Amino acid sequence: MATRAGSARRLSAERWFFGGTAIAMAGSIIIGFLPSYYLRGVVDPGHPIPSLTPLVHLHGLIFTAWMLLYVAQVLLISADRRDLHRRLGMASVGLLPAMVAIALVSALYQVGRASGPPIVAPLSWLAIPLISVPVFAGLIGAGLTKRWDAASHKRYMFLAMLEMTSPGFGRWPWPAFVPGPVIIFGFSDLFLLALIGWDLKRHGRLHRATLIGGGIVLASQVLRFAVWQTGPWLSFARWAAGLVA
Repeated sequence: MATRAGSARRLSAERWFFGGTAIAMAGSIIIGFLPSYYLRGVVDPGHPIPSLTPLVHLHGLIFTAWMLLYVAQVLLISADRRDLHRRLGMASVGLLPAMVAIALVSALYQVGRASGPPIVAPLSWLAIPLISVPVFAGLIGAGLTKRWDAASHKRYMFLAMLEMTSPGFGRWPWPAFVPGPVIIFGFSDLFLLALIGWDLKRHGRLHRATLIGGGIVLASQVLRFAVWQTGPWLSFARWAAGLVA
């Protein structure tokens, strides 16, 4: 009886952790995009923002749908509705290729719109969203292939959602003294630290999915800063942006 009670408490705590972080990650994205998208014209961004195009609206619609889907899926597991979780997951598989296509095209059009930070050249900034696409797509893909392994599945999907928080945090009104790399990735990585802490507290070691997925996220962040001002990257970015010019 005591063993069953302990297992129930651990399960409840795990559901609170993943449910709470899901809501926090979605909230960080929504808050960041309030002035420029969700409440555009109502919340003052404090600086000029590019106009909204049909592509931007499509991008916003698809990624908002995925964000809300992630939160719903986590909460369905917390409510022990695995049947609805599986059905909704299968019904939404088609979102992934749509997200990849829209994200790639939006990233390339972003160069012409100069919608990145004004202190970074658009071709350099292209490294941030363009390298992000295979990262979150790969993590989601890994999560889908591991859907029968609950511990791995939830961690890969968690890390994919973490990758999507960076644009949200990047649009928060941070003070000028906060370094750019911290704004772009540092605050998102707090969720990775939370997952690492959870693994160590509950299991005494990092889960394999946390180690692999977290390593991919961190390596991709280093890669983006390492290449974004190099000649080869700028040549590639110029060629890629020309595809939609």
